[in-house]
Amino acid sequence: MNLDKKEIDNFDIYAHEWWNKRGPYKLIHNLTPLRVEYIQNSINVKGLNILDIGCGGGLLAEELTKKGANVTGLDASKKTINIAKQHAKESNLNINYVCSTLESFIEEDKNKYDCIICFELIEHIPDQKKLVLDISKVSKKKSKLFMSTINRNIVSFAFAKVIAEYVLKIVPRGTHQYGKFIKPSELARLVELAEFKVEDISGVKLNPIDYTFSLSRMTKINYFMTSTKK
Repeated sequence: MNLDKKEIDNFDIYAHEWWNKRGPYKLIHNLTPLRVEYIQNSINVKGLNILDIGCGGGLLAEELTKKGANVTGLDASKKTINIAKQHAKESNLNINYVCSTLESFIEEDKNKYDCIICFELIEHIPDQKKLVLDISKVSKKKSKLFMSTINRNIVSFAFAKVIAEYVLKIVPRGTHQYGKFIKPSELARLVELAEFKVEDISGVKLNPIDYTFSLSRMTKINYFMTSTKK
């Protein structure tokens, strides 16, 4: 199975904190508006069938649902999915949450999606090539694929791993493994191998004062990628 149990166990520890804006997922809360903006710059999500892979507690899924999208949220952590379901119910939002890996999901679900989102997930997956190829299986011609992850270089190691986890402690310790970081050129090759055309790569900049995010030309640390199925 294409998952790292240690990664799941690590996320399970903090599952109850997903909707705590001042908790360990504070940065994800702060990043969510930019995620929505980045997607909306490319497509209007209203009425689209969207698959959010690695949906976590549902922060992005809820925002897209509010904008009229039909969202299926996928996550391998049962505790996390339960939190997502509970919060969606409390918010009166109809979101289809499924506890599964993508490879297991595609055996049961034969739907093809208009839009696939894979934010901050690929750097937690053992077989990154398989993940992208599996994404292709739930895509149809002209489906949009939005991905985000962390570049692999000395700068990203210093900031995304050492400073974020051990110095500022704004990310739970052990969240990232440097060896799983992936360069934009490497991700682009995987995406193209899966018959997607890369259309945009944008960097993500963190304001160290208020911990808000904005788009940037610099892709040294975090970056987004948009592609379309051929």
